[in-house]
Amino acid sequence: MAESPMVGARVPQDWQQQIQAIANASGRKEEAEVVREALAQYLGKTDLGSVKGEIADLQDRVSSLERKLIGLGQLVG
Repeated sequence: MAESPMVGARVPQDWQQQIQAIANASGRKEEAEVVREALAQYLGKTDLGSVKGEIADLQDRVSSLERKLIGLGQLVG
């Protein structure tokens, strides 16, 4: 199997922090996944199936958070 070529770039510290935060919030294992996805979007190489899956996952997470907030509201109110 051929290896993927390595592409590197220096970025400002605040970009790196944002990339790390996105990786953590989205459950990605590493910053490189976030950077690859950003490049794919920029180059128009985004897999629509993957995007739809990500959206569905985010919708599930939002629904879960909404249910938890309702539960907390009932405890408080």
